[in-house]
Amino acid sequence: MARSLNCLANTVQGCISRSETLQMLKVIVERQMVVVRGTAQDLPNFNSAAHYTASVAGIEHICRLMWGAVPAGNELSSEHDELRRLIVNGTNPSHPDFWQFPRNYDQRVVEMSSIAVALIDANELYWQPLGHEQRANLAAWLNSVTDLELPPNNWRWFRVLILKALSLLGVEIKQQVLEQDLAFIDEMYLANGLYQDGLTGVVDYYNPFAFQLYALVYARWDNSQSEFSQILLRRAIEFSNSYQYWFSQDGKPLCYGRSLNYRFAGAAFWVELARSGHPDVDVQLARTCWQLTMGWWSEQPIWDNNAQLLPGFAYPNLLSSEFYTSYASPMLALKAFNALALSDDHPFWQASLTPLLDMEQPVKVANHLLIRRGGVYMLTNGKGSAELRHCNDKYAKFAYSSDHGLCVESSQWIDQGWAGDNILAFRHPETKQWISRSRNLEAHVHGDSLVSVWSPFPGCEVKTTQRFSHGKEVRLNQVTTNQPLDFVMTGYAVDTWNQWFSHNEPRESKVESDNLYSELILISGPGETRVYPCAPNTNLLYPHASVPVITGQFLQGTSNLLVEVCAGKKNPL
Repeated sequence: MARSLNCLANTVQGCISRSETLQMLKVIVERQMVVVRGTAQDLPNFNSAAHYTASVAGIEHICRLMWGAVPAGNELSSEHDELRRLIVNGTNPSHPDFWQFPRNYDQRVVEMSSIAVALIDANELYWQPLGHEQRANLAAWLNSVTDLELPPNNWRWFRVLILKALSLLGVEIKQQVLEQDLAFIDEMYLANGLYQDGLTGVVDYYNPFAFQLYALVYARWDNSQSEFSQILLRRAIEFSNSYQYWFSQDGKPLCYGRSLNYRFAGAAFWVELARSGHPDVDVQLARTCWQLTMGWWSEQPIWDNNAQLLPGFAYPNLLSSEFYTSYASPMLALKAFNALALSDDHPFWQASLTPLLDMEQPVKVANHLLIRRGGVYMLTNGKGSAELRHCNDKYAKFAYSSDHGLCVESSQWIDQGWAGDNILAFRHPETKQWISRSRNLEAHVHGDSLVSVWSPFPGCEVKTTQRFSHGKEVRLNQVTTNQPLDFVMTGYAVDTWNQWFSHNEPRESKVESDNLYSELILISGPGETRVYPCAPNTNLLYPHASVPVITGQFLQGTSNLLVEVCAGKKNPL
């Protein structure tokens, strides 16, 4: 049975103080150490598998647990002793539990970064107690990343942290490799504090807890306060100006993109930003965003009885996973417990909360338009990570929301009477397969609108124009086709259930629950209004959900489908 963290830790509101945050972490670490030892009654290996071996997932389990344990310092002394012993054995080539040296594109490189952080941020626990041979083994194991081939993306930060940590410990490294990786990271910078993750142009959930978090850690470690470290810090501050709008008034984050299994990992950014001590950092905002999202997540049933964070988003769900999601992977969320590295009298813990207010005008973040109206709503014509499971659903929908979630398999089961949110799907004239937007042929911003040109298949081209107007979205699709095509267009999902095949009955394209509403208003163009249920477990916030729908047929030639998309909470804060 999945449980909330508040239930596991016997807390009420979650992370409202340092002591309560520590209480939560202690429950996680103590129960997880039983699993790591292999003495738990229920082992987690069955939860999911990744593209790497179970033995590597075991290394991942230890290292991801350390993201939470290390900031707690001496308040978890016995657990640190055990984690340190596992690392010493795992990095000793003569020990039967040796972890093996990493190879090119090896998951071990990702996990090494948490050990590197421990060696600097908890030096008295993870480096000072080691003997000469133990230090040499650990340094050699970490230093082996130097000449490896790594993916040209956020992975470069792992090697940067590893080599920088070794350098600070007096271990000889290849400085040229470190500088090359930093230069690569600098090349990934776009503007307004944002990085793309690789050369694909993707801007998503990885910005806060990878590029920005690691940049802040690196800048904090850089005793020389180099010009580049100052640049990294300024970019992080600039990033915070837009990242604050990723959170709804109650702390729910925008449900968008890959790696949603990492849940609240992005909250770690706010702590490290406040830790920088830079006078331009809004510590009150940082505390607010961190505490609200940690409070919301502490109420979600996403943990098992051993305090294993289960794959999924707002409930356990393997449909949200990527090929790199092992049973241990979600524990990367423990990064957000970095707040425990700050003492009770730190300005972060002393700061009062400030309301996260609604926005009158949308904020542009790369190829996204964001607005907060209680919840966060985003329009996008941005790029996606095409190699990932359910990539189209995670990146290529017209809109995303913190309150309404996103659905995977949105166009896969339309003939069976199910549909997902915020798509325009066409039935292929020959294969009869339903196909929605996967990538754009063109994408740009025109005034206050996002414009994209895309094609579901040859013979059909769509020009989509989207903008916010008075709290609603105006969505225009100009469709040019060489033959008549059936279509299904949907709006935001709502946490209510409509009977299977109820979509056969035309009705107002509006869905309401006790909490939410969603509606499509047909201004002009073809179609009938309906409501479809979403396939069970395909919405990542709600196991049961439904969407407002317009169905019809585009005739040969060019047609316009203009709708207003309305959604929100029925009783906003």
